[in-house]
Amino acid sequence: MFRPLVLVLLVLLLAGPTAAQPDTPDYAVRLIRGRFSADGRQAVVEFEVQNIGATATVPATARLVVIATGQEVSTASIPPLAATEIRTVSLPFSTAGFAPRSVESLRAAVGINEVEAAGSENIQNNYAQISLTFPAVIPPEATPEATPADETARLLERLRLNDPTQMLVIAGLVGALLVVLLIAWLILRLLFRRPPDFSNWQPAYGSLFPLDPNSTAGRRQQWQSLAQNNSLPPIGTEGSVHACKRLFGIDGTYLSGWHITAVRASQYDMYGRINRSQVLAPRRLVRRLDAVVQRKDRLTGEQIERRLRPVARGLVGKLRGRFNNRNAMLPIALDLRFQGRHGEVRILFELYQCQYGQWHLLDQWEPEMTISGKSINEAYTYTFYGQRPGETIKTFSQRLQDDLVRTLAEMVRPQVFGGDTSPTPVPTQNHVPKVE
Repeated sequence: MFRPLVLVLLVLLLAGPTAAQPDTPDYAVRLIRGRFSADGRQAVVEFEVQNIGATATVPATARLVVIATGQEVSTASIPPLAATEIRTVSLPFSTAGFAPRSVESLRAAVGINEVEAAGSENIQNNYAQISLTFPAVIPPEATPEATPADETARLLERLRLNDPTQMLVIAGLVGALLVVLLIAWLILRLLFRRPPDFSNWQPAYGSLFPLDPNSTAGRRQQWQSLAQNNSLPPIGTEGSVHACKRLFGIDGTYLSGWHITAVRASQYDMYGRINRSQVLAPRRLVRRLDAVVQRKDRLTGEQIERRLRPVARGLVGKLRGRFNNRNAMLPIALDLRFQGRHGEVRILFELYQCQYGQWHLLDQWEPEMTISGKSINEAYTYTFYGQRPGETIKTFSQRLQDDLVRTLAEMVRPQVFGGDTSPTPVPTQNHVPKVE
């Protein structure tokens, strides 16, 4: 009998607070206060607005009105407030319309006829009143004497940019300044820029005393001076022998650890290279060629040739100024200087023989070297035909450019002749360098 009554009472107690909770927004203004600026020219009335009802969906307007006259002196917009949310509102206004030391009563109102209707039963807490005693206005300080910076600012203000004469004067001054800066930049560039260099050098294995030519080491030493680069002739005479050299890193990767430091091209005749025809590649072309070498494993053959084209074009452009009708038919030598750190690079010599139209590896060795520094220098040399009969200077230059691109591409990613391009292990005593 009593248990159902107890359950009914519990349900009513739990439902009571829910039923008492309002289902409409109810804004309340609290903690209203006022303050003035240091010079008394502006007043600020601040207060907190709290929504003690349900969540609002529309913004509200806060208004500050003088009670005696009904004058509205300041307004502010308040975004919709969630239930129990509190927001601080600041209403600044000028004190110019109020007499010094006068006392005025002001009323703040929030959300009237927006969040809550003017005649609702909870509208009273939407108002708050405050009395302010307005201070005397402090006069501004005397203007300090003009400084040079102020004089400069005034001078700039007096400039009339729409005056054609003044615009011409300004343009002339700016142009003169740019010319002076350009001359200074050129002087600094000439003072600190290092010209390209291809000084005399000797390979680390070239300073050893001649060995017995009847021994294996002696025969290998003699073949080393005949190896010019890493390539083999595409067609060989039956039984002919050809020596080449290839550069590897200590990890066995072709050209790993080697950097191209200089490029030289020149014509030559039966007496040797002709000095007056020599040209050195600018450093920008050398850096571009070395960048292709360093990224060769991530580039396709077409990408390599496309990136080598500007290098070949630059070299041919410099050589073309040395060509004339009497020397254009002379062959051209291209020298590439390589440099690597001792202990990180290797030099490998190979001896091939042509048998049945194919190149077959006869011998492979690393040279004995005398190394006095931290780096090892080496060079590749390639030769190209001069002007052929029937070619003009223009067609010769274009053909030479194509030959350079093809040769440099084969140097970066060499073709395979008689085996792969990785070095084959050789006996230790044949390739341990001597360090002094």
